Amino acid sequence: MRQIINFIDRDVDGNGTNVETLIQVEGKTPITAGVIQRTKEAIEKYKKECEGNWTTDDVVEEACLHLENEGYMCDTITPDEVIEF
Repeated sequence: MRQIINFIDRDVDGNGTNVETLIQVEGKTPITAGVIQRTKEAIEKYKKECEGNWTTDDVVEEACLHLENEGYMCDTITPDEVIEF
């Protein structure tokens, strides 16, 4: 089953700019609320261990490593077009 997760790093510059990364996740079973919660916990643990020395890409990579340990495969999705309004 394929699903898409949108990772949002909020207010990266202190001026309200968000950085979004789309990841396609594929596994035998749908992503559950438990998987999402454990992934959020893995992100927070990683950020704490890095003591503020992390990037958005680092965090998304760590989240994908966690998801892979949960039995899912991750691929970054790059949109063909972007519409801002």
